[in-house]
Amino acid sequence: MATAESLEWRRRFPTRAVRRFVWFVGFGGGVAAATWVLFGAEPDRLGSGATNPLALVPTVATLLVGLAAAGMLLTVARRPLVVADHYALTVRPGALRTLLLPWATVTEVAGVTVRGEPLLLVRCRTASRRRSGDRPRWFDRAVLRAAGAAVTGYDLAVRMDEFAGSARGQLAALAAWVPEQVAVTDRL
Repeated sequence: MATAESLEWRRRFPTRAVRRFVWFVGFGGGVAAATWVLFGAEPDRLGSGATNPLALVPTVATLLVGLAAAGMLLTVARRPLVVADHYALTVRPGALRTLLLPWATVTEVAGVTVRGEPLLLVRCRTASRRRSGDRPRWFDRAVLRAAGAAVTGYDLAVRMDEFAGSARGQLAALAAWVPEQVAVTDRL
């Protein structure tokens, strides 16, 4: 959706994240249920009076599955984001951080298809005296790492199929907001 001030890619329904969450809850629930069946009848104390560590297995397994499910639910609630304005490119590649990348720190924006999946790739300047904006960190690069060796040299990747519309249309809309000094590459 474009306004006079900015462009924001409209997000699709989070089908992939919901599918992963449902699969994980089913599988994790099965694992937790199996630990309750196998270890649920264990006494809290051994015959010697010491604490029985096997009695803790079902509780710990259920707690771990619950914590992991909460993390998976975060990916359903916090969707990827791409917003461009005249000052910066704002990107949330996953569920954790939203990065503000001023156009002065961006050297290239590319649309690339890797293994049938369209990706928006961002290359940032490596050496800058001024630190303005955010720098992509390890957690922000999960999509980039999943893409593998085909996208070396880039600093950030966002799955374009998480957004409504065609990948070419998304890149064309973004290219209208990219300043002249930033290269736009279309390899979709």
